[in-house]
Amino acid sequence: MTETEQSNEQEKTLDPRVESLAIPLARDYAEKNYPKVGEDENGVSIFEPAWRGANGEKDLRGKSKEDVAADLVAQGWTPEAAAATAETTVVDIANTPYDQFSEYWKEQNRGGAEYLVALVDERGTAALQSLDLSDVATRSQYGTLIHDNWISRNEWVKDPNYGNPDLAKPFDELSSEEQQKDIDQVGVLQKWLAEQQ
Repeated sequence: MTETEQSNEQEKTLDPRVESLAIPLARDYAEKNYPKVGEDENGVSIFEPAWRGANGEKDLRGKSKEDVAADLVAQGWTPEAAAATAETTVVDIANTPYDQFSEYWKEQNRGGAEYLVALVDERGTAALQSLDLSDVATRSQYGTLIHDNWISRNEWVKDPNYGNPDLAKPFDELSSEEQQKDIDQVGVLQKWLAEQQ
């Protein structure tokens, strides 16, 4: 099966709730984790760019399209070919709309959304909407669930060479900023559930 056929097959079987939730998860993350630098002509927030490898390549983190193109030109590529390749090599996950993410970054957001939708199916809408996210025990319980799911989808975090030991810790040992990123997902879920009714 070709990559396009696999992508088409995935789209056919993807729970529409997952895609619907993945979009606000991606936007909420950008709004809360990247410095806002302005607004466009439509009033949409513009954030400090967060360049990432389109397929999750760690060596491309923080490299803009211009940086990648310059590196390729230095390797002997023509400027035109370098620019065209750079266009598909990196993505600004802070400012790119979800529908324009590479498949890798869509999958990162879908993974979290799939888990949250499964929680809704398992525990029920009412139970999740009524969660008090300011309660320490609730934060610990749901933060642990969300963080453990994230680690299961991001094994790279444990790699001794390029992982991040601060993120590989259990939820209760994370910094308060990192804990909040997990809790924010539950907040997005609660808002999304309210909008579904």
